Amino acid sequence: MSILSSVEVLARVASASISDLFTAKLSCKEFLEAASENYIFEHITIEKLPVIPWTTSHGASSFLARCKENGNPEALFRQGMVEFFSSNRPESGFQHLKIAARKGHVEAIYTCGVILNYKSRHCSIKECRDKIKEILQSMWIDRREAGIGPQEPKSHGRTRNCSKFNKRGWIDEEEYTTLRLLRMGS
Repeated sequence: MSILSSVEVLARVASASISDLFTAKLSCKEFLEAASENYIFEHITIEKLPVIPWTTSHGASSFLARCKENGNPEALFRQGMVEFFSSNRPESGFQHLKIAARKGHVEAIYTCGVILNYKSRHCSIKECRDKIKEILQSMWIDRREAGIGPQEPKSHGRTRNCSKFNKRGWIDEEEYTTLRLLRMGS
């Protein structure tokens, strides 16, 4: 196995489980060496680590710093959130959020959208959601295309889909629809 393929294997392992990465590092010398590559730190999952580690060792803080330096989307998102919302460094925080969003970090995409909406319109999140809901309620939605609800007869094709919004607020299929819209935009 070459170093490059070891790095790719470990990056996949690291993206699923940080503990599995450490176990893999113990399995052989080649994995131990490959685990120090920057590519690993870009892809490693840190979602189970605390957002703000109140007590961290030097090793833990240098690990998180290395994740940020190598463009780890979750590390950039966390840094952006802390800087924007609690460290009084909104410009730097927003830059971190934008980089994480460009890397496909869903929460960063959402947060950037909320921030940009507020900056451009000074709207609250509720006002933004209400406007989106109003637009969706007034649209014709092809339920088959959106993958929601029972299939409509072929002769009917398009149907109004207001009841899903009025009774429960945001529809359960919001994640599917959001991902579909993101794919259409790229």
